[in-house]
Amino acid sequence: MDEDTCDIAIIGPGLTGMSAAIAAFSKDPDLKINLFGISFDSNTAKKGEIENIPGFDKIVGVDLIQKITEQLDNLNTESSSISTINENVKNINKIDSGFEITIEEAKYVAKTVILTTGLPELKNTIKGEESFTHKGVSHCAVCDGALFRGRKAIIIGTGNFIARGALFLRKYCRKITIICPDAELGCDKRFLKKIEATPTIQSNYNIDLDSVEIVGTNVVQGVKFTKEGEEKEISTDVIFIELKDKPDLSYLKNIDLNINEDGYVQTSKSNETNVKGIFAAGTIRGELDYAPILMGDGYKAGNYAVEYLKK
Repeated sequence: MDEDTCDIAIIGPGLTGMSAAIAAFSKDPDLKINLFGISFDSNTAKKGEIENIPGFDKIVGVDLIQKITEQLDNLNTESSSISTINENVKNINKIDSGFEITIEEAKYVAKTVILTTGLPELKNTIKGEESFTHKGVSHCAVCDGALFRGRKAIIIGTGNFIARGALFLRKYCRKITIICPDAELGCDKRFLKKIEATPTIQSNYNIDLDSVEIVGTNVVQGVKFTKEGEEKEISTDVIFIELKDKPDLSYLKNIDLNINEDGYVQTSKSNETNVKGIFAAGTIRGELDYAPILMGDGYKAGNYAVEYLKK
């Protein structure tokens, strides 16, 4: 395997990771910074319209990621110190000179590491989900919504992610049904008011996801579920399943990080973990999934990582 070195390795180049890179570059543009992962596969890239970033009236998640990607490219015209490696990390080991990072075909050595891999999609938890994936089941309303113009859609999940997805689908789908496992959607009231004012969006709450079953022949035709003890069936052309899992820390199996009882990485106020030289930022450490918070937390981690290197 090839081997390369860098000062800071950022694992997960979504909104949080790219914010960390900008912070580190601003602090010291002579540092070599590597971002690992696929930015356009991040949670932010899959969000609909984001309306809570100061200075932006609204912006679709994928457009925000594109703008920051271009910003990083522009920074590299000043000093070619930021590199993006478009592969996911397989493993991280602690070594004498820092940390050894393994991807598919290469190894890298970094003096310090910032973890920003966020929360993965929770897949194959709904009956029929695996069988109908790419046959009417999607895990990204923003990515695939336009393919179902004029059709009926169901979106399964909870929180702001589902609210944004349902509101995004208004532009394309003639009817959207939300299936939520909780007593309420759990999204910001601003989104909820828009959903309740949209006649083409209907919501079903307190749905036991174990009762949900996707039905159809060769493609999705509907979904069955139990509501208040009664079995319901809704016809649909597409089902967007957007459930979030706990952080996937499998690439850190050789690193003895402190993890709290909910599965999140524990850090100090300076975003440093119990392992010296490893920092964490964003939803991987339980931060709220709001764009300005993720940006700020990434920026903090990038700043503190540079301070660590100076010591």
